[in-house]
Amino acid sequence: MKIRKKTIPHKILGSAGVLVGLLFCLLIASTVSTAAAAGMHNTIQEYDGAGTCIVCHQQAGEDFVTSIHNTWLGTAEYIDGKNGTQTGKLVGVNDFCIGVKSNEALCGNCHAGYGLLENDFSIEQIDCLICHAPDYKKTASGPDPSINATEAARNVGLPTREMCLRCHATAGGGDNNKRGDLELAMGALNISKDLDVHMSAGMTCQDCHTFIDHHVSGRGMDLRVDDTDVLVSCDNEGCHGPMPHANGSTYNQHTDRIYCTTCHITAYGKVHTVEMSRDWEHRTPNEDNALNTKMYTPTYVRESNPAPIQVWWNRRSEIMDLADPVVFDSDGFLVMAKPSGGINDPASKIYASRLHLGRQPWDGTHLLPFVTMTVLMQDNMTQALFESTGKIYDPIQYVDTIRYMGIFHGVSPKDEALICDDCHEDHKIDFEALGYEVEKDASGNLIKATKPGDSLNLADLSSDDTQKEDGTSDTTTDTTTDSTTNTTTQSTSTPGFGIVYALCGFLAIVCLQLRRK
Repeated sequence: MKIRKKTIPHKILGSAGVLVGLLFCLLIASTVSTAAAAGMHNTIQEYDGAGTCIVCHQQAGEDFVTSIHNTWLGTAEYIDGKNGTQTGKLVGVNDFCIGVKSNEALCGNCHAGYGLLENDFSIEQIDCLICHAPDYKKTASGPDPSINATEAARNVGLPTREMCLRCHATAGGGDNNKRGDLELAMGALNISKDLDVHMSAGMTCQDCHTFIDHHVSGRGMDLRVDDTDVLVSCDNEGCHGPMPHANGSTYNQHTDRIYCTTCHITAYGKVHTVEMSRDWEHRTPNEDNALNTKMYTPTYVRESNPAPIQVWWNRRSEIMDLADPVVFDSDGFLVMAKPSGGINDPASKIYASRLHLGRQPWDGTHLLPFVTMTVLMQDNMTQALFESTGKIYDPIQYVDTIRYMGIFHGVSPKDEALICDDCHEDHKIDFEALGYEVEKDASGNLIKATKPGDSLNLADLSSDDTQKEDGTSDTTTDTTTDSTTNTTTQSTSTPGFGIVYALCGFLAIVCLQLRRK
């Protein structure tokens, strides 16, 4: 018997072919459009600030002008005691360069505009190049004279890690001074998995910190305001999900109270040492080779590869602004920023974090702003305070400060993640600091840790006590999807590709309908 082959009608093939051709043409048109845009930038004769850009990008300028990147001020939503009030970097105080007030010229080297000196955050003062041009440098009032701003404007593109890190990695006055988990080495084209598994796979900042109308998503423990209402989290469905490990893994039982970073970020300050403390009272003369002059720097303590600490966090924070009276913790430190949450708060999870210590002037009630360059160049704190406050302080009082900051970058390869025994036998987690009831022997070694009202001793559990149902033991952090390849992002993070996905979906639907006919 001759078997007749089943064929697809020419009519259907023809219709599908037309659709494929249409899709191909649209893709070509998109590519040509992108190339044309690049060509248009090549025709820029002279960069004249935002005026050069908003001729074509008026809407982008109007969107960005209201962003936190530009205003450094917004309405608090997740800050205890400040909900609904105006706060932000512009009115804040910190333990690095103290604050924007009286240090506008210094802070303006990174602010995404040229109007910080006059508090002018209008669209005309936007500096698009700080986020979109490679190898760019700026001052508070314009492009740095050492670079060709027009040439930079001709080479603009989507922000790269290098573009983001030249500000975010050097916050606090130098590489890896402030955040601890962001350093300039992460801006290289190729980086190792040991530094960060996501970045080594080619992920960009926007893959997680998605932009909506030029407003960026994401917040940390010590940030005052949010730019969007989009939550950036490892356990989002678009990333690793709420159950990121293999089915039956005991590690999935921890995800409701332990955040991913606690186990998967085991160190920070991996390439460049990280600043752990800054003492403005005790200063040391040093030769600054770049400026060819002597500078009087505060006393720093830096470390290489310190391990994070663990804290409870419910995604709310306590933040101190310049106008706020000081608040001390139980150890006598003035608290500048700390996460909200606790062991009995069901909304809290344990996160990786770090502490930064400071010593800076105060008047007994408030921290005092001062001109940092006056201290650095003249070693004269009295004058620096006078220039900022108009008052003479003699003698000058100093106070110890403390700041908590979340650690979110620098994710280690999964075979370096913490396992059961690291916490339950080796006690790399500080049960006492987290609020567990603990008992120690005469040498101070932990022998018992229980949650208040519970009897389970967490201090002596081992991997043998946490067997999976099939009898095998969880001693590695096996994941269903390797974090280096799980790079699903929202469409807002990669402009231009949304239409491709939409057309592919449309083509699939049409083909199914034709096949059904």
